[in-house]
Order: sequence, then structure tokens, then C-alpha cells
Amino acid sequence: MTDRFSRDITGRSFNRRNLLKGGAALGVAAAGGLTLSPAYSAFAQDVVKLKFYHDKAPWQGFYVEQGKLAEKAIGVNWDVTPYSDTTSYQAAVLAALPTSDTPDFFTWWSGYRMEDLYKQDVLEDVSDIWTQAIADGNLPESLAAAFTFDAKQVAIPGNLSYWVVFYNKKVFADNGVTVPTTWDEFTAAADKLKAAGVTPFAATQTGRWPSFIWFEEMVLRTDPNFYVELTAGRAKYTDQTCVQAMQAWQKLIEADYFTSFDSDMTNDWPGMFQSGQVAMIPIGTWYQSQFTGVDMKPGEDYDLFIMPNVNSAMTSKVAIFEAGALAIASKSSEIDAAKKMATWWVSPDAQTAWTKFLGDTPANPKAQTDNPVLTSLLNTISSEKYTLYQRYWEASPVPIVEGAVDFLAQFMLNPGDLDKVLQNIQDLADSEWAKRGGPAPASPMASPTS
Repeated sequence: MTDRFSRDITGRSFNRRNLLKGGAALGVAAAGGLTLSPAYSAFAQDVVKLKFYHDKAPWQGFYVEQGKLAEKAIGVNWDVTPYSDTTSYQAAVLAALPTSDTPDFFTWWSGYRMEDLYKQDVLEDVSDIWTQAIADGNLPESLAAAFTFDAKQVAIPGNLSYWVVFYNKKVFADNGVTVPTTWDEFTAAADKLKAAGVTPFAATQTGRWPSFIWFEEMVLRTDPNFYVELTAGRAKYTDQTCVQAMQAWQKLIEADYFTSFDSDMTNDWPGMFQSGQVAMIPIGTWYQSQFTGVDMKPGEDYDLFIMPNVNSAMTSKVAIFEAGALAIASKSSEIDAAKKMATWWVSPDAQTAWTKFLGDTPANPKAQTDNPVLTSLLNTISSEKYTLYQRYWEASPVPIVEGAVDFLAQFMLNPGDLDKVLQNIQDLADSEWAKRGGPAPASPMASPTS
């Protein structure tokens, strides 16, 4: 899955042995007749240390620092163990969840990517944390569906990104292009940039998964209700709405608006964007570290906007989100402490700190960010009442999505294969939903809300 391209930070953390030594020393002092202040008394108490395993190695230092903050705030910390690749993480960590050799906390993806773990009954029910967080305004109710199975929430947001269009401000200014608010303005901007020798958009099928990026945007912005029905198996990829969405994408490809589809988002796009070779990149807000890595400043060198609706008759405002999962293992021996940590994790203070570490958007709408681009985005989503929809990668069963990205890559290279590609994906979807006994049932907890 996607790398987050984050810089690592390191820092010394207290361990249990040192804390116990400190507590013992303070105990001797008390026995000698010295009076301890409440602060020293609190320090003398043992700190609960949780076992936390994750698959996001570049964030190791961030997790360590976040644990230190939790220790100060609630007396709970964690020993953090990173894994650098998905295969070893699944074999060593996820496979151990049904056993007594389980971590207390672990990371994974949300939505259908969590389905197998839910079926194994290895995820602790955290519905009470969600209920309180929503009531307190610490989590948007619209995010709950990404972590919900059978009307129960089984994880909290480990990270949250919105999918937007980043644009090079100098390229826009030099070519007299303003931020588009309609699809006609969007394509007119692309025409103007292309005429000036600038590639309008970045896109790739390298790595497989990126081929869904433009697909989900086209379908959602043609009909968001259809997008929900499609990912749940209650609509078909061969339906006319999907065909129309793909035809809109086909026109963009045939207009030669894109970078080479074998370009690399890590090694090619940042330099192309910084130099002005490409004007716009639709991607998750987590990608910003790539821009700062080539010395671009948010709000000065680049900014963002949410892609306009393809369907001009559609008045609803929609945005795509990507949410990683932070889950408590149901066999954890420290359930109470883990829930205490989870409750703190979604608080404004914790989310503000986490946002600064990652340079990305917070799950808690009360949290603050010092990134002007993200501040503006969050204000827009809130004030203009955008409806949030889960990213395609997590929004539909894994076997369908994993097959679909390969067929969509085929379409990118051969847009004339549109009908064949959609039929192939539908055949795959029919097979998978039949194995499940039919489409997913309509449910308030499975549908996005504003």
C-alpha cells in the first residue's frame, strides 16, 4: 500500500525499569521523613506500558514521541515495534492476534481491509469510545462507517487524509489559471496549461494501486449515491452511470492531459511538480512530505482544491477520505489501559500533536494544524458541509478492488477497452458477491453522513 514518505524522528523514552527505579528512590525519601508533592507522588506511580506493533516504519519516531505525551497526560505509554513491509507484518503480528502472544495495539487499514480480522474476532469493540467522542465533537460521525462491522466500531482512526488536487501556484499564476470550481473550468484549465507546454495532471499505473485514483474521482463526482451502491455491490460497473464516468476519464486520457502512466509518484512526480513540468497532482494529503522534501512551502509554492463535480447537475459537495486503523487486540491483557490510550488518542491535544508529527490532517475537527493549506481545507470541508466518502481501496471487498486496479491500469493504457474493462470488473464483482450470499445490506452505519 502507500508509503507515507515521512521523515523519522528519534527521542529517548522512559522505560519501565527506570521509572521503577525512580519510584523506589522517591519511596526511600518518603520513608526518611520527606514530604512528596502531588506531582512527585504521581511520578512515583507505575506507568502502564502497552505493546504496540505497526506497519509504518517511517513513523516509528512519531509513535515514540506520541507515547511520551500520553505518559504525561494519562500515565499510559507503549513500547513501539515497527515493521517495514506488509508481508512480515502480517506473518508476525496479524497472525498472532488470536493467540496469547498478541500486541495490545496494532495498525492496519480500515473498511473492508479489516474484514478478515473482524471475522476472526480479534478486534476489541470500541463503540463506547466512538459514542463519547462523537458526542464531545472529537470525531466526525461520518468517519465511523470506515471502522464499523455489524453496527460496532472496532478501531479508531490511526491517521486521516483527504484526497485533493494539489497545484503549483507559480504555474497557475504564470499561465493565468485560477482554481477551477466547475468541470468545464477544470478541463479549460487543462487545455490552457497543455497549450503552454505544461502537463496538466499526474497519473500512473505503476505499483498497480494508483490506477483507482481517477476512477474513484470520476464515479463519485458523477453520482455519489451510485458510488456507495457500486462499492456495496448493489449497482453494477456496467451500469450507464459508471460508463458515463469512465467516458469522462477517457476524454481526459485521449486529450493527452497526463504524465506518462509509467511515471513514479515517489521518484518522478515531486521534481516534475516543483519544476513546473506538471501542474496538478490528485493524491492524498499525506503526499505533502514529498513537496516539502523538494523545498516547496505550503501556501507559497503549492496549494490544493477539491476536484469539481463531473456532473454539472450535481450540487452536493463531496470529498474522499482515507483512514488508517489503530486497533486494540481483543486478547490484550491491558484492555482498560488500551482503551484509556484510545480515548486520549482522539482528544484535541493528542490529535494536534499527531497532526504536527505527520504534517497531515487530524481526525479530530478541534485539533489545530500550523499548515495553512490544511487549515484552509479543513475550514472548507466544515463550513461548506462536505459529505465524506471512503476511498475505493477500502470501500469495497478486497478481491474486487485488487482485481479492479489491474483492469483499470489496462484501461489507462488502452482507453478504447472501456466496455471490456467494465465487464471484466463486473464479472469479478458478481463472483465475489455471490460467494458472500449477495450485496452488502443497506445500513445507516455503512453510508457516509455529513
